Amino acid sequence: MNSFISTHAVRVVAAVAALVPLLAVWYPSIPWEALVAAAAALLGAGELAQRHEDNKTVSALHETSPLDSAAWYQAQLTKQEAEQNTHCD
Repeated sequence: MNSFISTHAVRVVAAVAALVPLLAVWYPSIPWEALVAAAAALLGAGELAQRHEDNKTVSALHETSPLDSAAWYQAQLTKQEAEQNTHCD
């Protein structure tokens, strides 16, 4: 369950946020203070979910790509070809 929430935190917050107006319609006797508290809690949860997603993005940006090593090898091959062409001329 923890990994599900970690993976889909924004979706969970959005689903809960969508339920608050429905609760207000289904149960009109809910005090407005409770709705304000729920809205504030959802804003806080949304902020936490956003920060979690930002951290995942930053960590993904700092991972090395498999294409980086391929680009390095390609640069080395290009350099060797240039050296061989220089020696042949």
